[in-house]
Amino acid sequence: MKAIVLLVLLAQGVLLVQSTPDSSAERGTEEPIPCSKLCTCLYDDYSLELNVYCSLKNLTQVPNDMPTSTHSLWLDGNLFTSLPANSFKDLANLDFLNLQSGQLVTIDAQAFRGLRSLAHVHLERNRLRTLPGTVFQSTPNLASLSLHNNQLARIEERLFAGLSNMWLLNLGWNSIAVLPETAFQDLQGLRELILAGNRLAYLQPQLFQNLVELKELDLTGNFIKVIKANVFIKLTKLQKLYLAQNQIVTVVPRAFMGMKSLRWLDLTNNKLTTLHDDTFLGLHSLHVLRLSNNTITGIRPRTFRDLQYLEELRLSYNRIRSLGDRIFEGLGQLEVLELDHNQVQEAQMGSFTGLSHVAVINLSGSCFITLPDQVFKGLPKLHSLHLDRGCLTRITSQAFTGLSGLRRIFLQHNNISVVEQNSFADMVGLSGLDLRSNKLETLSIQSFTGLKSLEYLLLSSNECHLFVLNDTKQVLPKLRYIDLRNNALANLIPDFPDSMEKLLLSGNPWRCDCKALPLQEYSQRNPLVVPRQLETHAEGEEPDTTITIYNNITCTSPLHLTGQDLRDINSEDFQNC
Repeated sequence: MKAIVLLVLLAQGVLLVQSTPDSSAERGTEEPIPCSKLCTCLYDDYSLELNVYCSLKNLTQVPNDMPTSTHSLWLDGNLFTSLPANSFKDLANLDFLNLQSGQLVTIDAQAFRGLRSLAHVHLERNRLRTLPGTVFQSTPNLASLSLHNNQLARIEERLFAGLSNMWLLNLGWNSIAVLPETAFQDLQGLRELILAGNRLAYLQPQLFQNLVELKELDLTGNFIKVIKANVFIKLTKLQKLYLAQNQIVTVVPRAFMGMKSLRWLDLTNNKLTTLHDDTFLGLHSLHVLRLSNNTITGIRPRTFRDLQYLEELRLSYNRIRSLGDRIFEGLGQLEVLELDHNQVQEAQMGSFTGLSHVAVINLSGSCFITLPDQVFKGLPKLHSLHLDRGCLTRITSQAFTGLSGLRRIFLQHNNISVVEQNSFADMVGLSGLDLRSNKLETLSIQSFTGLKSLEYLLLSSNECHLFVLNDTKQVLPKLRYIDLRNNALANLIPDFPDSMEKLLLSGNPWRCDCKALPLQEYSQRNPLVVPRQLETHAEGEEPDTTITIYNNITCTSPLHLTGQDLRDINSEDFQNC
């Protein structure tokens, strides 16, 4: 009898064990997640933590029926103007709080009381003018705090006290004119500090002293006038410093001493006129230096001597008129040198000495009448040279000596009327030559002797009435694209290599007589090379913007053929040729 009872009990136990998972599954699918009636609650697919979404609900106050297990809470885009004390009571597990893009004007000092697990707070794009000094006292584990795009005019001295775990603080685009000297003293773990778009005019020596872990500091768009010594001296781990769009007139010598890890320094759009010999002393790790849009009038020979790892130097839109001897010496790793729109008028043969790795030099908008002989000698890795939009009138035979590695040269929009023979003789690697919008009247293919690798030749908008193409196949064997639009050509005897892909000829006063017969035959035989229209990119437009250009070969003489396209003229018109 006992054995029978035991079997029955065991059977019941098996049934119980077998039914339990199914019952749980049913309950999991049938029972809704507890949630505020005004919000949506979802468990994270990976962490299984509860996310509560109350965004854009026109809420005028924080709901008081939030699930106590809430891990992340979205309240962005609502209408409440204040956060009273204990706004998030019973949410001890809250890790992420999003209150951005709302109407918040005031936050009670006890609003975040009890949120000891809170790590990430978004308060950006509200209307906050001030914050109580103890408002974050209850959130010791705060890791990131975004307060940008508010109306904050001042920061309480102890606002960030005790927040040693914070790694990101964004105070950008407010109206802060002065920061307490000890504002950041407890933020020893801070990695990124954004103060851009405020009204700061002065940086106290003690302001950043405790930010020993800081890697990125953004001070763009303030009213700073002077960078004094020792302000950044303790920032030994800082990698990026943004000081653009201020009113900086002076950077005192040795201002960046101690910043041994700095890789990026941006001083664009300030009022600098002079760079001292010791301005950049100690920046041994610097890779990028941007000094464009200042009023710098000259560069001293030893200014950049400590920047042996610099890769990019931008000096565009300054007032540098002369490039002295060896002013870039020491920049052996430099790859990009931007000097455009300075109206540089003078350079010396040794101006670019030491730039053994430079790949791009931009001198657009300079005002050289002629280039000094061998001015670019000793630049074995230079592949792009920009000399467009300047005052050049002549290309001499020694101007580009030694540029065997050059791939592209830009000479458009100058006043060049003469290209001396063998001017490009050393450019054996050149693939693109841009001579558009100059004043060239006659050209011979011999002007391009040495350009065995040339593929693109742009000669549109000159005054060329004669272009002798004899031996093009030998002189330019890889030529693929030539643009002769908008010149003064009346005829052209084609002698192009088989590699040719496009020949543009519109905007010339073609004389459709017997001398035009070779061009007609070539055009008719190669309709893809001489198309009637094609899609291309307009100069200065976005890369994905295309325009249609028409490649007409319109006759201007003889009179009875005026207005016709050479390709459409009947063979009878050439029967006497």
